[in-house]
Amino acid sequence: MRILIVGAGKVGSSVAGNLVSESNDITIVDTDKERITDIQNNYDLQGIVGDATSPSVLAEAGAVDADMIIAVTANDETNLAVTLIAEQLFNVPSRIARVRNDELREYPALLSTAGFRATSVIWPEEAITNYIVQLITYPEALQVIEFSEADVILMSVKVVSGAKMCGQTVDTIHSLLPRVKVQIVSIYRQKYRLDDIRGNTVIEAGDEIFFLTTKDSAMDVVKVLRQRVRRSDRVMIVGGDSLGLQLAKALDDVETASGDVYNVKIIEPDLERCQFLSQNLSSSVLVLHGDMTDEGLFVNEGIANTDLFIAVSSDDEDNIMSCLLAKKLGAHRAITLINRADYIDLVEGTSIDIAFSPTEATLSDLLRHIRQGDVLSAHTLRRGGAEVMEIVAHGNEKNSKIIGRHAAQISMPDGTSIGCVLRKVNGIFEVFMADKDLVIQDGDQVIVFMGSKRQISDVEKLFAPSVGFF
Repeated sequence: MRILIVGAGKVGSSVAGNLVSESNDITIVDTDKERITDIQNNYDLQGIVGDATSPSVLAEAGAVDADMIIAVTANDETNLAVTLIAEQLFNVPSRIARVRNDELREYPALLSTAGFRATSVIWPEEAITNYIVQLITYPEALQVIEFSEADVILMSVKVVSGAKMCGQTVDTIHSLLPRVKVQIVSIYRQKYRLDDIRGNTVIEAGDEIFFLTTKDSAMDVVKVLRQRVRRSDRVMIVGGDSLGLQLAKALDDVETASGDVYNVKIIEPDLERCQFLSQNLSSSVLVLHGDMTDEGLFVNEGIANTDLFIAVSSDDEDNIMSCLLAKKLGAHRAITLINRADYIDLVEGTSIDIAFSPTEATLSDLLRHIRQGDVLSAHTLRRGGAEVMEIVAHGNEKNSKIIGRHAAQISMPDGTSIGCVLRKVNGIFEVFMADKDLVIQDGDQVIVFMGSKRQISDVEKLFAPSVGFF
């Protein structure tokens, strides 16, 4: 696929790095010569220095032959202007713009194919907010992925010593949870993925387990992998910018697992911003003016009784230090937003439970538009090291390599596995876990786990029916 990326900042560079590794033909445009030089030194792609709102610059970048343009500069107006020019002058079929201004949501016509001609709009703050809310909804999870039609989810949980599944084989989970639909799709041990998972594979303390199950059974599975599950009812947020505001609003709109409201506190160092937050949040959210690393403030506000501490300010160092301090003072779990990828590596092994970058959430929103075939959703896992994809199976036994075949007998690429199938039965989607009895049918929505991005093209080819199907 020929992809033109506009904007070589953190998001653009991350997107380019992920896509170029999948054998896509990538060109990236930015006004900053130094950024273009850096990204060309790191990746096998073409860089163009110039203003992408100029038709001549887009033409030089190869817009006339592009299959997709992704505008992810820091400026909403630039991104939208690029999508308009790409459609009007170059007829680029797929046009994606990153937009941060929430006010534009009130004018959907502007963002549609009738306005600025964007075929898709990505809201980074919304994606990050949804990511964090899912972690709050499912305590002890390291990552949560929800799929489109049914109530199936993919979760990642780290096994602790003393848990019922610790020291047991993979198959034991079915005897511990006989009425639960669950499938373990991957195990990571000491940062490395176990290549061959079988029913007799023994689960050890510290293993990171990826499993598929239904939403109503998720916490039952978590309980056998963790010794104790603590609810995330009391939340403290550090950073009151746009992301912190959206997160506080989101928690104010949902109920806890027990049906109560979340106890939310938000700390912001800027007094004027605090006043703005107080005016735009309900009275149930406590807005605190203070330093994000003030030990006395943390203690006075009951940090020892906080279920979840979330640092989402624009300063990576402040986020990291506040999380470390919160954990030291007794917070149960700590999540931090980090923009610099190299900082995330440094945080691993510390007391911080989860560190993630905003590009992760943005990239997952982009993937379903980039993947080949009838892909409903695609999500990055383990900071881009793995991926899960929801893809529709088409064809029949004659023109398809998977239709009419047992899931266990399909020759999947190394490092990949079919986790489950979502199938419409009497107008309602049902979940069928992949086992020796499951036969793939036309129209099945198949969830495939890929341990490496190198396997993506092989999976796409496997699901593609022969030409005779069309």
